[in-house]
Amino acid sequence: MNIKYSTSEMNFEGLFPVDYPHLRVLETQLLFLEAYHLPLQKILQSNQKYNGDLLFNIGKGGFDKPYIKFIYENNIIENLKQRFPKVYIYQDGEVGWWNQVDTKLQAWWYNQLQQADGILVPNSIDVNFYKGLLPHSNIKVIRSVMTDGGLDKSKFKPKEDKVIINGPLTPEYNGFSQIILAHNSGMGIDIPPMGESRMPKDSWDMADNLGINYLKYMSWTDWMYNLNRYKIGYMMTPAMASGSFALNCAYLGIPCIGNKNADTQRILFPDLAIDPFDNKSALELTLKLTNDLDFYKKISTKSQILFYKEFTKEKMLNILKQ
Repeated sequence: MNIKYSTSEMNFEGLFPVDYPHLRVLETQLLFLEAYHLPLQKILQSNQKYNGDLLFNIGKGGFDKPYIKFIYENNIIENLKQRFPKVYIYQDGEVGWWNQVDTKLQAWWYNQLQQADGILVPNSIDVNFYKGLLPHSNIKVIRSVMTDGGLDKSKFKPKEDKVIINGPLTPEYNGFSQIILAHNSGMGIDIPPMGESRMPKDSWDMADNLGINYLKYMSWTDWMYNLNRYKIGYMMTPAMASGSFALNCAYLGIPCIGNKNADTQRILFPDLAIDPFDNKSALELTLKLTNDLDFYKKISTKSQILFYKEFTKEKMLNILKQ
């Protein structure tokens, strides 16, 4: 594996700088790989041959999304393999996401996986999902990472009596249950409006009734500055992707109760990693974190130690080499 290039629906070209304001997991992984990002349209507009493998974030969406329609109509993996020695698909979002689109598009997605030289996935549990569908394919975990190289630590907001849930009242975020659980902390509850177009239409109208506050969209750097305010995080999300929420919480030492299937949650918060529908355990952990200061400090300190041990550039690259 010699990944020197990447592409996606983003129009950005170049190496992602450490102070890029939207340096989420994917962008940080590309930074650590030193993979030059090329706009997909630019690649296809010429017959240039590249000396290095390509990491392709195929994205998500249905035929109503112009980008998806474009790559569907252009035999995308076949086209890219004419220009790069090897093409690896990057799993964007949770496994099984493509089950919700048109059948024709699901079959196309599977064909792209078959044609690719390998698939990079965010969680160990994802490997077997693909191995059952593509037993001879090269499936590897690319560990979720973040860097504080572009953060100004003087801008982190002070702690408040607040908790934060990783997403709203949609099926993938399991938001309603998380709200009920979080209320047992006795603290205020904030929620980022992730996937706003899929949120129930009355979400904001019902916010006061549910005792919650929706945050506004913010850049990744502002997200990190704001996240420092909270005392507990919740990632009880059945649909698991990069698990960046738990990763960000661990960096700041914020205990996060969440889905054990996410590598970030399982490794960084082993004492708080549970089944996403195990509300009984989530309630017990909420009460323990709220009432047992020694337990809280132990979880907080342990998560930061594990962050700097397990989620470094070197660790990510070593796992890819295995």
